[in-house]
Amino acid sequence: MFKKIQTSVGDILDFPPDAVGEGPKITITGRRQILVENYLSIVNFSEEEIRLETAEGDVCFGGKELVLKVLLSTELRIEGELSSLTFKGGEIK
Repeated sequence: MFKKIQTSVGDILDFPPDAVGEGPKITITGRRQILVENYLSIVNFSEEEIRLETAEGDVCFGGKELVLKVLLSTELRIEGELSSLTFKGGEIK
């Protein structure tokens, strides 16, 4: 029931999805460090690409020497040389 109220209040007040805890929040520091919050699962992981599933579709980080430094259930930190960030699928609102 709380989830329904949370979504309704967020929709009524026109909050962005990350403010009500649904969408991903991505913080990039320079080209070497990325913090991702509110991801659902890791779809693909290699030194050249990390693809994450989120509530708004997949997020793909491309680069060199990408490493998962912190891995928690709702957030992770990626380090390496970031060269691209792309979004796949999902619906733009």
